[in-house]
Amino acid sequence: MNTTAKTEKDPVAFLKKLTSLAHRGVGSFEVGQAAEMIKEWLIQKEAIVESQPFKTPKTYLPIVWLLVGGVIAGLLLSAVLPWPAFFISLLFTVLSIHYFDWRPTPVQHIVPKVRAENIIGRFRGENNNGRKRKKLILMAHYDTAPISVLYLPSMVGNFRQSLLTSLGIMLVTPVLVLLNALGVQHVILTWLIYGLAVYFVIQGIISGFDYFRLGFSNGAADNATGTVVAMETAGRLWAEPLDGWDVEVVLTSAEEANMIGARYYYVKNKKELLENETFVLNFDNLGAGKIKIVTQTGSITMVKYNNPLVDAAVRTAAGEDRFKDISTGNWHTGDFDSIWFQRSGIPSLTISAQDEMGRIPNLHRPGDTIENVDVSLPLKAIDFAEATVRNLARQLN
Repeated sequence: MNTTAKTEKDPVAFLKKLTSLAHRGVGSFEVGQAAEMIKEWLIQKEAIVESQPFKTPKTYLPIVWLLVGGVIAGLLLSAVLPWPAFFISLLFTVLSIHYFDWRPTPVQHIVPKVRAENIIGRFRGENNNGRKRKKLILMAHYDTAPISVLYLPSMVGNFRQSLLTSLGIMLVTPVLVLLNALGVQHVILTWLIYGLAVYFVIQGIISGFDYFRLGFSNGAADNATGTVVAMETAGRLWAEPLDGWDVEVVLTSAEEANMIGARYYYVKNKKELLENETFVLNFDNLGAGKIKIVTQTGSITMVKYNNPLVDAAVRTAAGEDRFKDISTGNWHTGDFDSIWFQRSGIPSLTISAQDEMGRIPNLHRPGDTIENVDVSLPLKAIDFAEATVRNLARQLN
C-alpha cells in the first residue's frame, strides 16, 4: 500500500489541529472539542465509533491533597485524640503508598468529579477461516496534564527518588503518632510530629503551585503525538487488514489523573480481554528525543514488559535499517495506560521517546507545544508500530 501521502501530510495536519486548542484538560470545553475532532477522523475512516463516558477527578491534585491531608490530620490530632489519630495516619499512609504505586484508590471516588470520555474506534478484519480471532488495541490518551513545578528539568530526573523519599518519611508518621498514643513524652517527638505536618503542607502547596498559576499544558508531545500515532496506525491496519485480527483504537481520557480512563476501559471490558488473545500497544509522548520500546516501568514495585509484542518490537528495530536508532528503555516518572493490562497478564507495550538523559523533554511544562515537537518522530513511530504489528501477526498466524 502506498502510504506516502498519509505519512507526510495527514498525521501532521491532525497533530497541528489538536494542538491548535489551548489544552485538552479533563472537564474543559477544549477537551470536548478534541473529542469531536477525533470522532470525525474515525468516522472518515469508516470505523464504528463508541463514546465511553465516565466520571473522574479533573486532575490528580484533589486525590493527592486528600491523601496528604489525611496524614496531616493524623499528625495534628495526635495531641488530643491519640488513638484515632494513629489509625487515621496509618490509613492514609497505606492509601498513599498504594496510590503512588500507580494503583486504583478509593479516594478517587470521594473527591469532586467531572465527566470525561474514552473514544473507541472499531473495524473488523477479514475472516480467519473459523479460527479464534485475535484482538489488537492501539491506545493513547488525548487529555493534557496540569503544569507542575515537580517536572522542572532540574527536578524531574530525581522524581522517583523524591517520591520514594517522601513516602519513606510518610511511613514514619504512624510510628510517631503511635509512640505519642502509648504515652511517650519527649520534646523531640513533639517537634517531629509538628515538623512533619509542616513538611507535608509544603509538599501539598508545591504540587499544585504551577497548576494554579499556569493551568494545563498544551500537550503537543503529551499526548497529541501518541493520539495521532495510534489513530494513523489503526487507519493503516484497517486499510490493509490483518487476517484473523480485530483492530481497535482506544483514545483515553483522565490519564493524567492516574490512568483512570484506561482503567475504566479495562474494567468494563475485562472479561472479553482476558478470554481472548489480546495485545495492547500504547503510545505516549513521541515529540522529541529517540523512540524507546519501554520494557520496565513502576515507581515502587517494578512492572516488567516481557511478552510476544515486546519481542516483535525488538526484532523489528533490529531487523530494519530505518529503525536502527530505536532501542529499549525504562520509565519510572509516573506510568502509562498500559500498566493495567500488563499487570493483568495481557501482553502490552508502550512506545515513547526520551532524550539522551532518559527524560521526556517538556513533560508537564509550558514548553510542551508544537514548536518543540520533532514531527518526524511520530511519523517514524507510525511506520514502526505498523511494522511491529505485522511482524507479530506473521509470527502468531
